[in-house]
Amino acid sequence: MKQKFAPYLKDVLPSIFSMATLNPEMGISGMDHLANLSDIIAEIKPTTKEGEEKQLNVVTDEIEEKDVAIQMLSVFID
Repeated sequence: MKQKFAPYLKDVLPSIFSMATLNPEMGISGMDHLANLSDIIAEIKPTTKEGEEKQLNVVTDEIEEKDVAIQMLSVFID
């Protein structure tokens, strides 16, 4: 399979690299501009009781695309 697939890599890899390097930007309702994901997470920290930790997951289409691209690269490398 490797030999049959190798000729197509030059056509496939640029778009996968593009997807893998996405930098999602998000906004909070009422804000005038988009911000980096880390800025958004800092804004929307969940309320916790003292000593209690909560995890926060933010999922966007761009994050899912980036994840798929990284998984595809992993498969190609294998």
